[in-house]
Amino acid sequence: MTIKNRLTKSLSGTLFLISLFSFSCSSQDNAENSKTANQLSLIIKGTLKSKAVDIVYLERMNERNIPTRVDSSKVNNALNFSFNTKVPEPGIYQVNMEGQQVIGLIIDGGENITIEADGEASPDKMPQFTITGAPNIDKFNIIMTEVQNFSKLRQSLEEEFKLAKNPKDQDELRQQYQISFNNHRETIKPMIAQLGTSLPGIIAANNFLTPEMDGEFLNELKDKLNAEGKTHYFAKLFTQTIASQSIGQEGTVAPDFDLVNLKGEKVKLSEMRGKTVIIDFWATWCGPCIKSFPGMKQAKDKFANNKDVEFLFINTFERVPEEQWKGHVQDFVSKRGFEYLNPTLDIGNNTAMAYGVEGIPAKFCIDPKGNIKHKSTGFMGSSEAVYAEMVEWVEGK
Repeated sequence: MTIKNRLTKSLSGTLFLISLFSFSCSSQDNAENSKTANQLSLIIKGTLKSKAVDIVYLERMNERNIPTRVDSSKVNNALNFSFNTKVPEPGIYQVNMEGQQVIGLIIDGGENITIEADGEASPDKMPQFTITGAPNIDKFNIIMTEVQNFSKLRQSLEEEFKLAKNPKDQDELRQQYQISFNNHRETIKPMIAQLGTSLPGIIAANNFLTPEMDGEFLNELKDKLNAEGKTHYFAKLFTQTIASQSIGQEGTVAPDFDLVNLKGEKVKLSEMRGKTVIIDFWATWCGPCIKSFPGMKQAKDKFANNKDVEFLFINTFERVPEEQWKGHVQDFVSKRGFEYLNPTLDIGNNTAMAYGVEGIPAKFCIDPKGNIKHKSTGFMGSSEAVYAEMVEWVEGK
């Protein structure tokens, strides 16, 4: 998305603590049916300022914001309530004061929380509360405040951009947005890192970071969750989602493949470990793919004597039956004089899909360790631009 698009596209949705995490239609209620001796302790002590309620409920939320009651506590004459209970696993919970006041909590298990709350709604103001004893919730709320402040700034810049008629003023607003955006990311990313593999950390990473810009961070968090053996509902959903979203993203491990080229030679990525591998996904019907070939050939020729650099032209997404695929590509290559491509055949498109390719030409640079270092989609506009990009990828200039 371009800077202009970011400025002209309105922010959608309102941030709510209990609706921040939604990956699929399966419910965290499923874990409710598998209670074991490994349930987690939770202590909550509360004091109310009003005797408007008699009972306080501890409830667990599913992804549709439907509560399930976990425990209840009577409010005594001193306006105190308490829970010394067990929860099945980390999740999003709430303390419900008979609907007068509801306080959302992100619970990892093992917390000893103290709540002071009004306990009563009034027509002129929202009921207030404070929470102590939950440092991760405190850190999460600080991140939320930063996100909300940036959202307000972005909305303000969007309005200014809509009113700005002078291109110079629009450019200044774009620059102002980009500086603010970069500062925002530099602020929240270390804050999210401090939360580690806690549930607030998972939720913050999922909602405020993106695979495109933070793929390495998100994959490291996924790996840490797996290494720590965290298999609760949200940990599983996060690891599954990041694994799916990170397909083909820079900083991730390049999917291995075992294919054959037109010469009948085996082409296996893992056997090229130690080399820089340039992959170009293309099809015979793709005009932009063909336009990029001269620049790609120039780059291929430049590194022809470098045994540590390999160019692979993987033919994919052909519009012919699989039994005709090889012959169709061979005929195309022979007639067009593209023998230098020596195409690797992705018959069935499985390799392209493993790399998350949605448009072609799609180019990837795989580093000697087998990780995706660079990627791009589309024709650069000229052979010179294609050549320059490939040289930059290989030489890192």
